[in-house]
Amino acid sequence: MRKILLSSAIVMALSSASFAGYAAESASLAVTGTITPASCDVSLSSASIDFGAISASSLKNGYNQVAASPVTVSVACDAATAVAVQTVDNRASSAMTSAEAASDFGLDMSTMPGSLFGLGTDSANSKIGALLLGIDGATLDGTTNNNVLTSTDQSTWEAHTVSPASAYSLVNNGYFALGETADSTSPASVTTATYSLTGGALLKKSDKYPSGEQVTLDGNITFSVVYL
Repeated sequence: MRKILLSSAIVMALSSASFAGYAAESASLAVTGTITPASCDVSLSSASIDFGAISASSLKNGYNQVAASPVTVSVACDAATAVAVQTVDNRASSAMTSAEAASDFGLDMSTMPGSLFGLGTDSANSKIGALLLGIDGATLDGTTNNNVLTSTDQSTWEAHTVSPASAYSLVNNGYFALGETADSTSPASVTTATYSLTGGALLKKSDKYPSGEQVTLDGNITFSVVYL
């Protein structure tokens, strides 16, 4: 209560000194919002990717890839509507840059900006590694559809034909959707859609981690429905 009274006193003092300079005969209140044509939900077939216990002795190479279990992203709407899914890396501060990937892994990732998702840091505050996730298959309203569209701004869309042999890597703060055909330049209206994600973790050689310490992978990605 003392803090409230003190704040009130300050406000009253400032008001008496300067209210006249800011007063107006009218004031406007902005009201915003969106009425969407349908309501959509997004779900995951698994709430996590667990790589289990990885022996340091197995990390012998300049970079070591550990496969991830497949995850399915599902979108369900109560009526057909154009939507996309946004991917946000909640560990972006620990995501490796292309330059760091070149230095730590000896890999050229310059053609895949934003595709290295963070896995946290070790006790020396060094980035543990990188997670790569790609779409290798999809369905649109129950029918196989491999015409994936991606965008960074929800305005311009790039088409990709995906398959188990040719996955498209997701990027942080990017959007993905499905086109009706391989020539589509805008997302299709969907009632249900599924996306199969595959990928894995890229880990450094064991001697680049603190000796004798347990290193815990800590990745976290949010998938959100975006109405178009």
